[in-house]
Amino acid sequence: MRSPIVIGTGLLVSLIFNAQILAQSTVQLPQLTAQNSPQQIFNKNTKKLHSGIITLQRTACFGACPIYKITIFPDGRVVYEGERFVKVVGKRTAKISPQAVRRLVAEFDKVNYFSLPSNYQGGPTDLPSAITSLTLGRQQKTVNHYLGSPNAPQALTALENKIDAVVNSQRWIGSKNEQTPNPNDSNSTQLKVNRQLWNQQRLTNYRFTFSRSCFCVPKATQPVVITVRNGQVASITPVNNNEPVDAELFRQYNSIPKLFGIIDDAIAKKASSLTVKYDPKFGYPTQINIDYNQQVADEELYLSISNLEPLK
Repeated sequence: MRSPIVIGTGLLVSLIFNAQILAQSTVQLPQLTAQNSPQQIFNKNTKKLHSGIITLQRTACFGACPIYKITIFPDGRVVYEGERFVKVVGKRTAKISPQAVRRLVAEFDKVNYFSLPSNYQGGPTDLPSAITSLTLGRQQKTVNHYLGSPNAPQALTALENKIDAVVNSQRWIGSKNEQTPNPNDSNSTQLKVNRQLWNQQRLTNYRFTFSRSCFCVPKATQPVVITVRNGQVASITPVNNNEPVDAELFRQYNSIPKLFGIIDDAIAKKASSLTVKYDPKFGYPTQINIDYNQQVADEELYLSISNLEPLK
C-alpha cells in the first residue's frame, strides 16, 4: 500500500507536466488594440478610394437643357466640361476636400449603386439623361438614367443632384437667364432628337404631302403627294390636278431623310434664320423656314410637310 505522500507528489508532477504541454499548444487570441479597431478596419477598406473616380454627365433634351460633364478625382480635383446651354462653355477645374469625395462615395453606397440596373429608360419623351459612374479599384459601374423613366429610384436622382451640389456646378451652369444658347445649337439639338425619333420608327414605306414656297418656277411650288417604298421615291403626284410632275424639281425633298438633310445644311451654312417644327409622334419636320442670308433677297425657303401615312 502506497503512502499518501508519494501519491500527492506524483499527482503534482503530472499536473505540472500537463500544464506545460497545454501552454505550448494553446492558440493565442489577439487583443483588440488601436491598430485593429473597427475604425482602423474601416479605414483600411477605404484605401481603395485612392483609385476612385466619380463622373456625372447631363445630356441633351428637346429644348435648352444644360449639357455638361463633371469628373471628380480622389484627391478632390474637379474637372468641368461645358458643352451647350450653360453659362461657361469649355473646361474648368476646381478643388474639393478628399473628405468630401469620401462622403460622396458613401452616398453611392447608400443607394447600393453597384447593384442598380445599368439603364433606366421609358416614360415621357424629350427629356435629358443623367449618366453617373463610379470607379473603386477594379470595380467600375455606369448608370444611364433617362430622367423620364418611371422605374428609377428617387435616391438615384438625389445622388445626381448631390454631386452637382458638392462641386457647386451652378457657378458654371448658371441660371436660366444666364444660359444664352446659340440658335444653331438649339436647332442642332432638336434635329438630333427628332432624327433619332424618326429612325426609331423604322419606316421605309410611307407617303406624305409636300409643298414649298420660294422664288422659283410655279411647277416647283405646287403641292404634291410623295410616296416612298423601301426608302426610295416611288411616285410624286399632284394634289390639285392630273398634270404630270417634274420629279427633278422635288429631288432634294422626296424623302424624310432628305428633309433632315436640308436642316443639316442650313445649320452648317449658319443660315441667318432657321425655324423648324417637328411632329411629336414620328419626329419628321412639318415646317422648315430658312433665310440663308438676310442681306440677300429672294433666297428664302419655306417647306411644309403634312399627312404622313405609314404604308404596308
